Amino acid sequence: MRALALFLALLLPLQVSAAPTEFNSTSFRVTDLIFGGTGFLRSNGGVSPPTITTGPTASTIGDTTATITWQTNVNTLGTVQIGVTSGTYAAQAYSSTTVPDRTNHSVQLSGLTKGVTYFVRLTVVDAFGNTVVAPEFSFTTQIGDVTPPAITTGPSVAQNAASAVTITWETNELSGSIVTYGIESASENRIGDSDERVTFHQIRITGIAPGQTYLFRVESRDDAGNIGSSAVASFTTQSAPGIAGVEIRDITLSTANVEWRTSVPATTLIEYGTRSGDYTTEVENTELSETHFVRLTGLTSGTTYYARLSGVDANGKRLQSDEYVFRSVTLPSITSVVVTEVTADSALVRWEATSEVDGIVQYVPRESASGAVPGVTAVAELKRSHEVRVTGLFADTEYSFSVTGRDAFGNQALPATATIRTGPDTTPPVIESLRTDTTVDFGSRQSVQVLVSFGLSEPGKAVLEYGEGAAGPMPQRVETDDSFTSSKFLVIPGLRPGDSYHFRIVATDRGGNRVESPEYLVLAPTQPVSLLDLIFGQVQRNFGWLSNLGG
Repeated sequence: MRALALFLALLLPLQVSAAPTEFNSTSFRVTDLIFGGTGFLRSNGGVSPPTITTGPTASTIGDTTATITWQTNVNTLGTVQIGVTSGTYAAQAYSSTTVPDRTNHSVQLSGLTKGVTYFVRLTVVDAFGNTVVAPEFSFTTQIGDVTPPAITTGPSVAQNAASAVTITWETNELSGSIVTYGIESASENRIGDSDERVTFHQIRITGIAPGQTYLFRVESRDDAGNIGSSAVASFTTQSAPGIAGVEIRDITLSTANVEWRTSVPATTLIEYGTRSGDYTTEVENTELSETHFVRLTGLTSGTTYYARLSGVDANGKRLQSDEYVFRSVTLPSITSVVVTEVTADSALVRWEATSEVDGIVQYVPRESASGAVPGVTAVAELKRSHEVRVTGLFADTEYSFSVTGRDAFGNQALPATATIRTGPDTTPPVIESLRTDTTVDFGSRQSVQVLVSFGLSEPGKAVLEYGEGAAGPMPQRVETDDSFTSSKFLVIPGLRPGDSYHFRIVATDRGGNRVESPEYLVLAPTQPVSLLDLIFGQVQRNFGWLSNLGG
């Protein structure tokens, strides 16, 4: 008990005399130093809120997307809220994606409405819960394409039969094909495809009444949703049979097959040209038949033709159709090539074609580096829109991309090109599968050599540095050829038998990124044998018995 009392008596004065001391900094407050200035230090957390040093700003603004970026002075997390009215924000918050230091931030906004002004509120918080709200700012999305397709030709109506017609028209841009029609109004029926994208539009209406007048209107909708339409027009179906079952099919770049039937045996005559009512070419067969077939040749690719069918029966009565319209196949072409998501060694290539084609992407450095080989990537599917990721590119290199393809008829599309520069390479190569072998140096009876082979994870150059002993300086070097390759083979010559040597590999890639291997130890073998020794030694072993014949 006396010992405990003595201990308490000694302890209490120290606690009383060591008054709490407080230290403040821009980031922390430290209190509670006891026992004469030594003891426990306790942090009360950050006292300075984070600072937004750059931004926030909106960039890469599209019609439905935008990117919000900003920087902070310390590691933070951030959230972005948007609204279409100042001071009012949607409950949904977008969290920032960050690089490892968590001071550079970006948020990708999507699903926006084109041509709308958005107000943005940014909130950042540091590791201690200190929160800062940036002043509100706004941006406006792109308005996008607001021009509807224009009808440049037509609409024209061709009578296929008493109960069928074909309506054709052309537009100035790729768009869908819709016809609305009816007896009382032009909106009673609707036929066509709003998703197919063409400039030459052809819709066949069947099952309509003979000798009846119909109202109709054509519509074309582009990718942006803009709709171009014609004025309301009318057509009247045939009241009596004559020429029926007309089909224009198997259309290619320069040919087309035309078939039809007549109600009585008649001759065959087709007249056609490139302007409505102006028929500059004809094909005739004077034999009487109820079925008729003509193959048109020598057509011009991508051209609209107007045709009229007729014939004369045995009594000299002439049967004649209305005008028909068809278009020869357009030689396909690649209309646009866009290269995005470019990294140090890859890129995403997207392209559009005027018709369904497969795809062939060729890419080559504009200034071919040593060892550079043009690359080819192909896709087999026939589509108008393609995308493919190209890999294995050289870093920090300007590339030229050329894209073409073939349609279902084997016609090769006119190519299109694009140029990009890959990003810088910041990753050094990896030295792989290193192997050493020792062998006799046949040029000297007093030395051996070490064979060193290894691979690199990417094309590069390499040197081998070596020195005598198990450690120490490595003043001597062996260099490979002056080309960027992935497989390397080096020879360390002139080593003394029985001595040890240490070496390392130093490799660099095209981006100048450098890597050193660990040091390796190798022992030169003893008793080197020259090539002549090996040859004569084997002869002696094989024919040594000859030396005994002389005795």
